[in-house]
Amino acid sequence: MTGSGVTPISLLGDATISQLSRTQVDVFSELYLVYLVLGTIVGVVVIAYMLHSAYKYRSTAPDAEGRYDIEEEYDDDDVVRPRLGELPTGGKGGKKLFLSFGISAVLVLGLIIYAYSLLLYIENPDPEEEMEIEVEGFQFGWAYEYENGYSTSNELIVPADEVVSLEITSRDVMHNYGIPGLRAKADAMPGQTTDTWFQAEETGEYKAICYELCGNGHSNMREDVLVLPPEEFEWSDDPDEFEEWYDDTRDAWQSGELDHLMEVTN
Repeated sequence: MTGSGVTPISLLGDATISQLSRTQVDVFSELYLVYLVLGTIVGVVVIAYMLHSAYKYRSTAPDAEGRYDIEEEYDDDDVVRPRLGELPTGGKGGKKLFLSFGISAVLVLGLIIYAYSLLLYIENPDPEEEMEIEVEGFQFGWAYEYENGYSTSNELIVPADEVVSLEITSRDVMHNYGIPGLRAKADAMPGQTTDTWFQAEETGEYKAICYELCGNGHSNMREDVLVLPPEEFEWSDDPDEFEEWYDDTRDAWQSGELDHLMEVTN
């Protein structure tokens, strides 16, 4: 598929292909791992402390044996209990309660700041160069338009290791465009444009899915996204030349000639 076409480098002039140090997949995987680890630690500590307290303050006799830590106990039906409304003493001024609330507040605020900083990176990756593609949702499919004016539907073909920016809208009802394998997702609303981006690190087949119930054919809005190695992606500013390469690539893909390039199949 290579040879006479123009490589992605021509898309960027004399600049190299734009790459980011972290993709959306990296960011969301990192965020998930942090929440998973901290959630597991907190859960283990809470359950361990609960079991420890249940064992330490257990009682096998009707006599409280001073376990209530109150100034006076009274006998009722052969069981010693604290009086109604009587507060236990010896709680060390609520230090344990204050400490638990303090640690919880630090953890929650720290996670909020950490997650927000990652989401800011997602919202504003600021690559030097990027491939821009317009995406339009309709009942029931997706239409794509490249920067050179070439339009297609049913499938999207992009190069790996390059930032691809998607400008998303809808021609009829609300949709939601997402490529779960690349963690790209944004609303598609009539009269409005939203944006998202992705950078595929692995070549292969991904799925573009509608996540907004949009009518009887909603479940059919599952289309293919093909990610090719950069040297296999032949860009041309001439939409006719690009269409010829696009059609040839799609035919080769559907016939299985590109199976050796597929690292991922979603």
